[in-house]
Amino acid sequence: MWHMIPSLAPFVQVLAPAFTQASYHTHCQLFLGWLMCLGSHQIFRLGQTLHADDPPPQNQRHPFDRYYNFFSRSGWSVSALAYRVARLVVTCLNPTGALYLVIDDTLLHKRGKKVWGLGWFRDAVASTKKRVATASGNNWVVLGLAIPIPFCPSHIICLPLLASLHLPGKAQPSCVQLARQMLAEVYLWFPGRELILCGDGAYAGKALLGDLPTGVAFVGRLRGDAALFDPQPPAPTPGRRGPKPTKGARLDSPKAAAARADRQGTVGGPGGWQAVTVTAYGKSRLLWVLSYVVVWPVVTGLRPLQIVVVRDPEGKMDDTYLFTTVVEATTVWVIQTFARRWSIEVVFRSSKQVLDIEDPQQWCRESIEKMAPWVWLMQSVVMVWYLRAGYESPDAVAYRETMGEWESEWSLRQMVKVLQRAILDETIKPKSAEPTELLKLIETLKNYVNLAV
Repeated sequence: MWHMIPSLAPFVQVLAPAFTQASYHTHCQLFLGWLMCLGSHQIFRLGQTLHADDPPPQNQRHPFDRYYNFFSRSGWSVSALAYRVARLVVTCLNPTGALYLVIDDTLLHKRGKKVWGLGWFRDAVASTKKRVATASGNNWVVLGLAIPIPFCPSHIICLPLLASLHLPGKAQPSCVQLARQMLAEVYLWFPGRELILCGDGAYAGKALLGDLPTGVAFVGRLRGDAALFDPQPPAPTPGRRGPKPTKGARLDSPKAAAARADRQGTVGGPGGWQAVTVTAYGKSRLLWVLSYVVVWPVVTGLRPLQIVVVRDPEGKMDDTYLFTTVVEATTVWVIQTFARRWSIEVVFRSSKQVLDIEDPQQWCRESIEKMAPWVWLMQSVVMVWYLRAGYESPDAVAYRETMGEWESEWSLRQMVKVLQRAILDETIKPKSAEPTELLKLIETLKNYVNLAV
């Protein structure tokens, strides 16, 4: 029923080598059906949306098996599709310069005795500082590319590139190990490009940072009581036997360094707080910072690190303890780079609320491993289309004129609305249709409205 609009077709066609001819046709139909579906995004509901012009009789078996088989039996691989999407994203939106990658995990709520990979994991949405909530579902580790929007550089968006399922059990790879595997894959995709990975404190582990490849840097959060040491070892004592020292004396932890700076009582003095202005989370902020160089043997061995303690002078946010492997970086760069990490949280929220990634009731291993990564990759395709073609379209201009103060033109919901309207305009052409076709189109729209209800 729905037609691929000319402006979207080039961004979808570059993904064709990842599929067979038959699978690519099904992929395009599912992509359009997922965008145009107005209700629950079950596979059966997607099939009804795609065949609203000729709905199957209720007393017969539905002809939607190929949509189910696309995830459970089709031979395409997530890795091959992710490579094509990553090349599309980087070519269109970040052709030169460093690639800022963000990593985090999210829980897709699922229930059922036969759902593969199911486990009880921490639910970040329901948890608080004093209470950790757990829920049943599939835990996914997602790696995305965080870039500033060309039309609004202060706004950062994240485009998902890779996703790995974290299975329950002690013998299974941890989230940190899965992050390292995905980082190594992106490193092979873009040889020679500088990679800067941003992660929360959960990813400040030796399995990820113990031996980073050349050209890869990390910016993240660390504990306030981390055991840090002076990178300069003391001079060896003449005549003393045994191995030479590899690190210096223990230094103040980030929390202790902040307390020492408080005792000085002045801002701007040597060894105390320094005032900086940074642009983070779409807003210019005045912050106090404190930085020093250390080594963290437990996590990064003897590689020098720069510690940056950040304080909000207004007291609205707690002290944040950041570190980076780029010792010569400025504190402003460290803060702004770490602030990009929030963009992946926006991806998780929009994929659940807008694309309904948790709705499909898949249970077999093949479907579980392909469904969620496919939805995230298609989310990236929608973002690329909007930033390269859809932003200046008449539909986007019309929507911007009617947006409320609480809405954002850079949200996925807004992008999908514009794309839905463009697909409707391409499908419904009353001026060029014959009377019989118009009658059939009216019947199709009635079926589509019934599905929406």
